[in-house]
Amino acid sequence: MKKGLIVVAVLVACVFGFTGAVLAADISTSGTIEFKVTGTSQDGQASGLFGAGDVLVLYSVTLTSGTFETNLTPKFNLADEALEVEDAYIKWVPDTLSITMKPLGIDKDLFDIAGMAGGGDPPVIPSNPGLGFEVPVVPFTFDLVVNNVAVGDDAEFSYGFGMKYELDGVTLEGVYGGTGVEAATWYGSFYGAAVTAALDSLTIAGQYGSFNPEAAGLEDGSGYFGSLAYALGEGLGTVTLKYTGVDKNFNGAGTPTDKDYSKIYGE
Repeated sequence: MKKGLIVVAVLVACVFGFTGAVLAADISTSGTIEFKVTGTSQDGQASGLFGAGDVLVLYSVTLTSGTFETNLTPKFNLADEALEVEDAYIKWVPDTLSITMKPLGIDKDLFDIAGMAGGGDPPVIPSNPGLGFEVPVVPFTFDLVVNNVAVGDDAEFSYGFGMKYELDGVTLEGVYGGTGVEAATWYGSFYGAAVTAALDSLTIAGQYGSFNPEAAGLEDGSGYFGSLAYALGEGLGTVTLKYTGVDKNFNGAGTPTDKDYSKIYGE
């Protein structure tokens, strides 16, 4: 049996490991199928006008039973005959708490700031098997992510803590996290704050984030993100203007670059 199939078989066994509870569970499914056809006019190619197309199947199965929920989302590429698992989790939701176990990896990011900067990947804690906790205390929501990875004989932990406040169309958020994995791009700690205000047809968002590296020779950096979105009306879409700006240190993930990074664009 192929390795990919073995992994899927194990995850399926976990998903349906509710014993007798499964018999009374609700099952929902959803999926997407993506078709792609490519062609080339390059000399010497045997594909003709159209080459072999790609067919990507992404299918999600969610099972709920009482306070438990599990999900398995396999991804299969028919062209490459490659079977992967896109997502899988087991979630327990009692009255005032949500606990999610993710064997394929869980992480925490710093809003939208570094994902649009020129310095590489967002300053998220590395994605590794771990747990996510969420506590809603209206109008607040608190969440915590914890994971770890083996580094030699030691287990290095990463964590991320977030807080959200929502009231009358205004959302305030704060996040703090860090990783002890020295090989991670964003080895060290990060924190940030964000505000979003929905005013009828206009939505305004602003974010600030800072990265504090632990490795020798690296320097602290920070950045901003802002957006304006205006809904034109039913069926007419939304006009959005966004800005991202980070300093030289943040742009290089702690390593100073030649210049700051800034970008303004609309969609």
